Amino acid sequence: MSIKKYPFVVVVCSFGLLSTGCSSITLLRTKELKQVEYHVDSLKTELSSLQRVLFKEQQNQSELLRLIRADQQVRFDELGQKISSLEGGLSESKYKLSQIDKKTQEIQERWEAKAQADSTARTQKTMEIDKLFQIAYGDFTAGRFDLASNGFADFIKQFPDAPSADDATYWYAECWYGKKETDKAEAGYADYLRKYREGKKVCQALYKLGLVYEAKKHLEKRKMVWQKLIAACPEAEEAKAAKSRLGK
Repeated sequence: MSIKKYPFVVVVCSFGLLSTGCSSITLLRTKELKQVEYHVDSLKTELSSLQRVLFKEQQNQSELLRLIRADQQVRFDELGQKISSLEGGLSESKYKLSQIDKKTQEIQERWEAKAQADSTARTQKTMEIDKLFQIAYGDFTAGRFDLASNGFADFIKQFPDAPSADDATYWYAECWYGKKETDKAEAGYADYLRKYREGKKVCQALYKLGLVYEAKKHLEKRKMVWQKLIAACPEAEEAKAAKSRLGK
């Protein structure tokens, strides 16, 4: 008999042979399935716990990020306020500097105006001084010795520090010499030599003072003065004239 013709019989027989072990296999499989289900449930529980932890961590990270952003915003706001304050202070400083520059310019302009006015005043004063000197000198050259002496005396009194005070003092003595008032001429030349030891008219004053002593017959004084002249002004024409007169 062929197996292909009777498959059902084979299955029944096989079932019969295996029926004794089915119950034990079923129990074993059921136990394994329960263990697998328990393990799956445990994994699910662990996964759920991990998900809750992850969610909590995400919440914490989100809260931390929110706090960081909030703190950054506060810092940005504070920085913006500080920048605005600095810009305001800078603008105020620029304004103050512009005011200072303006005042400095005004002061400089006033100083320049004052300096110009002072320069103009000095120029005018110098011109007035020169004019007074020239008037007195004009009187002297014209032989008006009284007017000239008064003019030179006033000039010396009013402008003792003027550059031409040197000349005025000498010509004042010359006025008295021109009037042949030897005592006053002597005093005038002596005054010049005392005030202006390095003056422009020292050689002339020494020579004329010697002439005054000669006129007064004070020959020793004349000799002493002219020797001083020759020593101080060896190349001057006055020194040569003094040598000649002393030789005679």
